[in-house]
Amino acid sequence: MNREQFCQVVLLPQGDFARFLRAKAEDRAAVLGRLFGTHRFRNVARWLTDHAKETGQHCDDGRRAVLRDLDRIQDTAGALITGSAEEPVPTEVGIETALPTALAWAQTVYDSATEAHRAATATLQSVQAEHHSRETQAARVRTLAERQLRHRTATEALLGLRVQAQAFENLQATLERGRRAERVQPLIQALDDADRDHHKALRAETQARTRLPAPHGNDTDEDLTTAENRLKNDLGRLDALRHDEQRSTELAASLTKLTADLDQAQADHDEIADWLDQADTRRADHTARIDQAHLAQTQADQLAATLPPLEQQLTAARRRDEVVIGVMRAQVGVDELKKAVIHSAADAREIRDRRIDGMAGELAGRLRPQEPCLVCGSPVHPRPATAAADHPSRDDEARAEAAYQQADQACKDAEQDLVRLTAEAALAEELAGGKATADLQQPHHEAQQTHRNLLLAAADAMPANEELRIFDETRKTRASELAGLDRRIGDYRGRLETQSTEQEILTLRLADELAGSSTIATRSADLTAQTEAIALARTAIRQAAVAAANLDRAGHAVATEVAAGFATLDDARHAMLPGAELAAMEGKLDAWRTALATHAATVQDPDLAEAAAAEPADEQAAETALAAAADRSQAAAVTENACRVRCETLLGHMDDLAKDVARLAPLVADHQVARHLADLAAGTSGDNQYRMHLEAYVLAARLEEVAKAANTRLERMSSGRYALSHTDARPSGRGRSGLALEILDQWTGQTRDTGTLSGGESFFASLALALGLADVVAQEAGGSRLDTLFIDEGFGSLDEDTLEEVLEVLDELRSYSRVVGVVSHVADLRRRIPTQMQVRKSQDGSTVKATATAAAY
Repeated sequence: MNREQFCQVVLLPQGDFARFLRAKAEDRAAVLGRLFGTHRFRNVARWLTDHAKETGQHCDDGRRAVLRDLDRIQDTAGALITGSAEEPVPTEVGIETALPTALAWAQTVYDSATEAHRAATATLQSVQAEHHSRETQAARVRTLAERQLRHRTATEALLGLRVQAQAFENLQATLERGRRAERVQPLIQALDDADRDHHKALRAETQARTRLPAPHGNDTDEDLTTAENRLKNDLGRLDALRHDEQRSTELAASLTKLTADLDQAQADHDEIADWLDQADTRRADHTARIDQAHLAQTQADQLAATLPPLEQQLTAARRRDEVVIGVMRAQVGVDELKKAVIHSAADAREIRDRRIDGMAGELAGRLRPQEPCLVCGSPVHPRPATAAADHPSRDDEARAEAAYQQADQACKDAEQDLVRLTAEAALAEELAGGKATADLQQPHHEAQQTHRNLLLAAADAMPANEELRIFDETRKTRASELAGLDRRIGDYRGRLETQSTEQEILTLRLADELAGSSTIATRSADLTAQTEAIALARTAIRQAAVAAANLDRAGHAVATEVAAGFATLDDARHAMLPGAELAAMEGKLDAWRTALATHAATVQDPDLAEAAAAEPADEQAAETALAAAADRSQAAAVTENACRVRCETLLGHMDDLAKDVARLAPLVADHQVARHLADLAAGTSGDNQYRMHLEAYVLAARLEEVAKAANTRLERMSSGRYALSHTDARPSGRGRSGLALEILDQWTGQTRDTGTLSGGESFFASLALALGLADVVAQEAGGSRLDTLFIDEGFGSLDEDTLEEVLEVLDELRSYSRVVGVVSHVADLRRRIPTQMQVRKSQDGSTVKATATAAAY
């Protein structure tokens, strides 16, 4: 069959539909739900339940928000205010009905907090006024104490200053003497400076004369002037010879360099000449090296052609060794699996034979009182056979057969693997040429090593060619360098001869003027030193004469001025004091006089005198009273601030409470509607008197259609006696209604439960139900035809007349171009059904044979 044909085939297992006929409402709902795909209504009911839970969660969130606001209000208000509230605190129980009470309770709490704030504000104003009064009083006491202290301090200080009056008069006399000495101090300082300069000039003259040349140690200023002029003339002649000395020095350096260059050029010439003499031999070595590299490359190419066959032969030998081991293991596995197949086949045959021998007892074990026999169809069982204690069941036979099939398949798979491995080993043996792996490894390894060595030798061709090219270039370059060195050596020798002659002439000319000195600079330095010594001596002699004249003038000026204020010069020196010390004396005198006047004025101040005459100020008592008033003011401020913050916080909490209360009411209404719908769909609501859930309600309508479709055939099969009907009646207990079936006996006019039908009645009733259900399912699927029906067993329970009626109904189904197949072992059906497929079981398996006989109808 193709796919379309297969989808138009239905199998009607009579045992299942008989159970469906007698099933409970819940079991029948599960079957119908799969057939009619009513899961969408179950999903709707589930969605309604989930929606009710979601709205319930929203309500719970709203209740918790309201209770949280109430807790915040209670925590913020505190025990004092909440204790005075007349309304009780709302709780979680019945919060929906207590919402107006909650708002009233919150307003009462807020009013109490506002009243407490007003009382705290009044208290704060009172204590702040008291604190201001204490501050004013403390300020007056502090002012009085300060004035009394100032008057007392000034009186004590004035007495101390008057005691020091004699000492400050002596200080005044010393200061006046020091001021007089200060006027002559510059003249005395000038005399001391002139005397010091005079002694210094004498020492400088003596030291300068010690540096003069030996003949001039005691010369006068005129003699020293003559000697200085003579030395300057000698220095002038030396300056004219500096060019010759510089030229002589340059010639000496040039001669040294020319000699070194000549020696180096000669050495380079000898080295290049030796290298060129050996160049032909070196070039031959390079050429031989290149030839050897080319020969190695040729040999490597020849050897490379022999490596792939060796590698292929060695790989085949190694693979052959691996496969031979696998063949041995596979052979052992095949032998073991063959033993297992023989053993499992014997077990399967033994179990099958035992089950066939005891089949009568097995069939008898399925017999039930008043139920038809599956073989003969009789509801009476006078002498049923007895099964042996170790009689194998159908499952035992199936397991044994499955074990045999599994072992046989495993053995066949192993034999195929063995054949494959054997063929692979033969192919590898052929590729290996019948040689052992060890005999192939050594030649292959030696060939690889030789090939690598030849490649290394051949790789030297490129470096050898490059070195030969560099050698040829170097040879050409060095030959050119040798010719250049010949020219340079001749040039060096000519310049050496010319410069040596000029050097000898300059050396003789300088020797006469140097007077034994090594250089002009040395001789010039000696003459310059003598000239400078004479100049310094002349300067020192003149400075000593000037210092003596200055000393005489300073002594005369001091003698005239000192006589006007002091007896002697030493008295004037003793009266001299440093300027800082004189200024300090004046500062002390001025400070003493100022302090004396200041304290006298303070003592004579009228306000201070009045304060001193008053009672002593008790500053500590005033400060203690002020501190107590400040503490009371601060405590009252803290209380007022706490009350104010409490009122502001309560006001915010009340706003939150009003919003949450307004939000909770619609949430509760939505949840009530959602919960009611969910309970109705689930069949748990009191309004749903049949306790029928939504899917069962839909399936009940489908079941009514199935019952109607089934009755069109049931009336024929039962000769008009029976009809199926659907009922909504609730079963006893807490069961649900909606999917119950009843059988109507039209001969008696009474309805009864489908479970009271006999075996034959149950068969044709369930067959009619199955056919009706097939028609309704086909209509539900868009009118698709079910062209082929297979009916499994159940015909053995019918009497001859009823069987005739059932077969006529099935024959009518064939008239609508349907194929009806009957699966049965009832012998009477073999005569009634013309086209048959007979199944024969044997030890080697089952066979199917198609036959055609004359039909009875």
